[in-house]
Amino acid sequence: MQANELKSPGGEMNDDLLRVEFRSPTHTTYMMRSFWDGGQTLRVRFTPTEAGEWTYKITSSSKRLDEQEAKFTAAETGEAGMVNVANLRHWRSTSKKPHLWLGAGVPWLDMDQATLETWLDARKKNGFTHIRGTVLTAHGSAKPFAPDGRPDLAYFRTLDERILAAEDRTFTADLVIADEAFVRTGAFNDREKVEPFIRYVVARYGGLNVTWQGIEHFEDIAGSRGLLRDIGMYLKKYDGFRHPRSTDAWASSSPLLSDGWMNFILEASPRPELGAVEHQFTEQPSVHVISTAEPVGFRHELWNSTANGQYPSAPYEALQNETNVKAVETWFKLLSDARHWEFEPFFDVDGARAVAVDGRTDPYAEIDFVECLTYAQKPGIVEVTLPRHKYNPEWINPATGEETPLKDSRTEVFSRETPDKANDWILYLPREGRKESMARSYYFESHNPPVQEPESDAAKTPFEITDPPGDQISVRVPVPFKVKITKSNRATRAMQYVWWGEVVSGGEGVRVLAIGPTGNLTVPQALAQPGAILTLRLQAINANGKAYELDRVYTLTP
Repeated sequence: MQANELKSPGGEMNDDLLRVEFRSPTHTTYMMRSFWDGGQTLRVRFTPTEAGEWTYKITSSSKRLDEQEAKFTAAETGEAGMVNVANLRHWRSTSKKPHLWLGAGVPWLDMDQATLETWLDARKKNGFTHIRGTVLTAHGSAKPFAPDGRPDLAYFRTLDERILAAEDRTFTADLVIADEAFVRTGAFNDREKVEPFIRYVVARYGGLNVTWQGIEHFEDIAGSRGLLRDIGMYLKKYDGFRHPRSTDAWASSSPLLSDGWMNFILEASPRPELGAVEHQFTEQPSVHVISTAEPVGFRHELWNSTANGQYPSAPYEALQNETNVKAVETWFKLLSDARHWEFEPFFDVDGARAVAVDGRTDPYAEIDFVECLTYAQKPGIVEVTLPRHKYNPEWINPATGEETPLKDSRTEVFSRETPDKANDWILYLPREGRKESMARSYYFESHNPPVQEPESDAAKTPFEITDPPGDQISVRVPVPFKVKITKSNRATRAMQYVWWGEVVSGGEGVRVLAIGPTGNLTVPQALAQPGAILTLRLQAINANGKAYELDRVYTLTP
């Protein structure tokens, strides 16, 4: 841009300076915005998603540039392309190939470039496909924006080097837009400033293969629901590629699904019940952010999330431990050889948790299982009831990757004791011949993932809420909660419960209050409004995966 075409101050953030519309060889169009990169320089970042001849047209406030058109040719790279949602709860790339989401957290700005690149190379070797880090942070001396709102170019150019290094290695960059410290600086308090901030971030990184992950620990931020609605609206407005959108959370981002801007769930509870129950109440893909670096707990979360039908993302601290890295490599080896994009939780199992692939194209036809993966967190007898086919079973040690093949089986009830009683085990039951025949093509709709209507009739629900008693809950002290089974049978032998709370008048939305059948819950600060009405919602699934939902109403007291 020429000197008189970029007005200052504020011109650097002006949305109307320059846009470029790219049209693909198959006539798909992408509108990309420019971003200021110092002096009179505007840049547009774009990643071609197809090989062949592309055209582009510039729209600009500069008469010299406005309406200019040109062409370029994109070579075939062999790369999968951008990540997007497929088969309701799974992932694929723009090349329409299955995408195995395996994330690793990284503090982008805490390492020098050489150290980061060495770390990225190691993660690539381990099988990771996503690198997760924060864009806007208030930690350290560097600040993303000056007091007048201008971007700090040194900050963003350093961040560019980090993110582009990940992109060069074909990672997807999972971008938490702002950490908790940045939000607490008050940078987003003036809602008129939110749009230019988000527009700048999207213009700078939206042309790359990324996902958007909102703000860190949204439950801890007062007014976060409204802020995230604004952020989500601007992401939808300015992101030409429509990258996947969600937000970071202590528990889960699913309570914000009703606001309409999210299309996948981020969940981070160490309790596997949350992800398991959510899967039966939602239709979106779910990514579990592992909460611990301790090896046994790390491995439990890794495989329990898989049994929930989720995809894992490991924290940076956990990957400093080679035991955890080995566990991830075992996970990647098994999942990359499975039809992971069709896994759904499977409930005809005792002594373990499982996911399986049903290869039917007709939902009314006889069940045609392709493979079943079970995870026994506690050693003992694992019993799986399957359709009668020839299976090629094997035990896999999730800590070491050691495989112990078993004799082929045609039994309908497969029952075996884990190889030892010292640790957790994976029992993998594939039909190798059926897998091989299906591997000739990637068919994302071989079956319809189940989405059920939860039972909410108290008369048909096999449990009742006995606590909290009465019709009041204190916002100051822990309150007991308890469920009583009223219809004991095989289906209720393994119930999973999640307790949610909402104060509608407060506008903050729903929060997770507790997990499990009994304990004590504390009303979170975001809902703690004495005199307000709290809707307590209990969601549950039984051993067969059937979903139930009960509501109770309480008045909050000081």
